Amino acid sequence: MSRKKPDGDLGMKKSADGTTHPQHGWDKPSDAAATKRIEDLGARIERYRASYYAGKPEISDAAFDALEDELRELDPTHPALARVGTPVAAVTEWEKARHEIPMGSLNKVVNEDELKAWVARCEQLLAEEGGGSIADDLFVAEKLDGISIEVIYREGKLADAITRGDGVYGERITANVARMRGVPAKLKDKKTLSVRGEIILKLSDMKKHFPGVANPRNAAAGTSKRFDGQGSEHLTILFYDIADHLGIKTEEEKIALIKKLGFATPWTAKGTLDHVLEIYRQYSNDRRAKLDYEIDGLVVSANQISAQTLLGEVNRRPRGAMAFKFASQAKVTKVVDILWDTGPSGRVTPVAIVAPVELAGATVQRASLHNAANVRSLGIGIGDEVLVSRRNDVIPYVEEVVDKHGKAEKPPSHCRVCSSELVTSGEYLLCRNIECPALVEGRIQNWIDAVGALDWGGKLIEQLVEAKLVREPADLYKLKWQQIADLERRGEKTAKKVIEELHARLPLTLPVFLAGLGIEGFAIQTARLLVSAGYTTIDKLLAATEGDLASISGLGPSKAAAIVRGLKAREPEIRRLIKAGVEPVTQEQEGPLAGMSFCFTGALSRPRNELTELVEKNGGRVLGSVTKELQFLVSAEADSTSSKAQKAKKYGTQLLDEAGFIKLVEEKGVRV
Repeated sequence: MSRKKPDGDLGMKKSADGTTHPQHGWDKPSDAAATKRIEDLGARIERYRASYYAGKPEISDAAFDALEDELRELDPTHPALARVGTPVAAVTEWEKARHEIPMGSLNKVVNEDELKAWVARCEQLLAEEGGGSIADDLFVAEKLDGISIEVIYREGKLADAITRGDGVYGERITANVARMRGVPAKLKDKKTLSVRGEIILKLSDMKKHFPGVANPRNAAAGTSKRFDGQGSEHLTILFYDIADHLGIKTEEEKIALIKKLGFATPWTAKGTLDHVLEIYRQYSNDRRAKLDYEIDGLVVSANQISAQTLLGEVNRRPRGAMAFKFASQAKVTKVVDILWDTGPSGRVTPVAIVAPVELAGATVQRASLHNAANVRSLGIGIGDEVLVSRRNDVIPYVEEVVDKHGKAEKPPSHCRVCSSELVTSGEYLLCRNIECPALVEGRIQNWIDAVGALDWGGKLIEQLVEAKLVREPADLYKLKWQQIADLERRGEKTAKKVIEELHARLPLTLPVFLAGLGIEGFAIQTARLLVSAGYTTIDKLLAATEGDLASISGLGPSKAAAIVRGLKAREPEIRRLIKAGVEPVTQEQEGPLAGMSFCFTGALSRPRNELTELVEKNGGRVLGSVTKELQFLVSAEADSTSSKAQKAKKYGTQLLDEAGFIKLVEEKGVRV
């Protein structure tokens, strides 16, 4: 029995010569084994889809795609392939709501030949309907790997926000969406409209606000549906669709209108088929890896809305648009060993050693297991078959255990570097032995990074620690160039250069000195906050109590306790640094801006951290907010009416624009 593959659902079949071409027909096997396999795949796909849209995926996208492809090959008209999303649970604390824009999905292609075949099929169908060509008028956008959302405005005000659900009904999470970035509370025009976007967690925000989280999509899914709304303010929505009742003629006009209304959007472009293919190659090579958010492909569509209308739909998916997915960067391989690497911060990271596998043009043999909690959750062991991916084509990760063979790995109780007992902190294992070579290297590297000394690479630091020439930052300033020259692959020229570079960074400001110590939870911004609060010398800080620091706005009891504890533990080391000639200069000694305080606000032409460094290097203080101590508030406009500006006027603080600030510091003798 032969069953024809529906138009637009372009399966791809390899010929004997290895080339790929569309497969339009398929003979369905009739044996019991194939039938059973089809039933099993259909049931699993439904289950995995439900867990995916519930924010608790059981398998990775790559594994799900592989199962869908297999089912499509066996039974291209199976109902599981036509279904979009998943039904909203009958019992839920979130209210159900009906979409104004149906939340459909797209067919997909995974290589250039398949995209060309899709364009050719569309051209053929449009010619039959009397329509024009699309090959020279395509629209392309990033395919965001996030959570689909519809946001509705009534008379210009945010009124509703509904998750995908089953494509017709979703969950109303308006209160959470109102807190997300990229979502205007009001529109300039009092319009009633519906826009569609994707809730994403940017990688920079994940690192800053969700420590220990490995998967941004899962974190976005869980956070967006929290009933207390906590964390929603760290999520972003990028919008790419708007209800079609506004007379929009092209996708290009649509995205322009979305931007004009004040919504954030993904990157888009318009061009020919060749142009789209070139964009795809750029993303596949390196552009995707440089993004601050995850995408899993590009969306390519006919730019003309009229052409999309003529092309119609297949299996509830538009024929005039296609998800051009990146080649799967995930493959199944075998775990050969599991190592527990102690890093420079003392954090112990599990790494799977796997049988070599080619991913994104590179041979992968090491894959991250992220943390001890993840190892327990996976139940992974040596001998298991696992799915390994290269996230954003860069870092190899073990995504899941595909087939269990080995005994589940147990996290170690002792550091594999120094044999000290490990401690548990949340999801992580930590080595707290300050004499551990891994931690010593970390402290030295942190100091070098903080002071900004060039040419001090990780290999040199490793050599110095291994040769027992340094064990803390103070030892760096006792080194003789001859000691470095004697190390392997060094020499007199290199040795003298790194010594000179290190000493050229002296004297150090107090914030840099403090940041260089690498005390847990104590980075440069915290150091600046302490100095701004009046702790302008090391002695003042060492004498401070937890209560003293907890009263500083922006710290709080737990962080204050960690700072006091960390400074006390490192006091002997601090004294040795000072004895070695590395004494942080006081504000009175620092330079021409000593005794002056500044606060920067608004969109300035130069990066704020650059201006902050300029002030601090010349003895001034930078405050994070407007207080009675503040002397100068620097903003884009000297006559700003912002809340900070109004508060500054109340306190008698002088307001400067950027040009006024530059003039002031130059008059004080600062070279800008």
